[in-house]
Amino acid sequence: MPEPFPVEELTIVRLKPGISVEKFDCNDPDLNDFIRNDAFVYAEKKLAQTFIALYKNEPIAFISVCTDAIRLGMKERKDEFGKEKPHADYPGIKVARLATATPHQNRGVGAFLVKYIIGKAIAISEEVGCRFVTVDAYPAQLKFYTGLGFVRNLSDGSGANVSMRLDIYQWNRQVEKAIPSQPPAPKSA
Repeated sequence: MPEPFPVEELTIVRLKPGISVEKFDCNDPDLNDFIRNDAFVYAEKKLAQTFIALYKNEPIAFISVCTDAIRLGMKERKDEFGKEKPHADYPGIKVARLATATPHQNRGVGAFLVKYIIGKAIAISEEVGCRFVTVDAYPAQLKFYTGLGFVRNLSDGSGANVSMRLDIYQWNRQVEKAIPSQPPAPKSA
């Protein structure tokens, strides 16, 4: 297994003119084409925003996000909220594209970027409704996303990909429980 990447050395920036992505290669022609040719247009047209992970000023990964709404079935609504809710559609932020340059794959960079977006979604949820982070995952990436806490949606219209969600409300509550509310008292000498 590759050595974990020192994510504390990454700088995350929104894609903007001046950031060179021409050499980026994740060994996936579709994702390479997206970052090189489509990401700037998507940003300009307000379809998606892309964040770049820079290491020593070189892009080594990116995540592209947009708004989303997911439809939950009655069973999912009951499981999620403890009772049947009348609304079927819930707001979210979608991970539209995620890629890591080949030399840095399987080292935690992608997970770091997804967690970065989860943090952004939690912050956004304080200003406007946002309950989920969603993704239409490549089947080969199911283990990656389930390892981050995503679950499959029962209603799945994502074609060959797998529709998944992460409940940021529950995720944030779990994080808050893991962090002590008050620092421990200093030890007496």
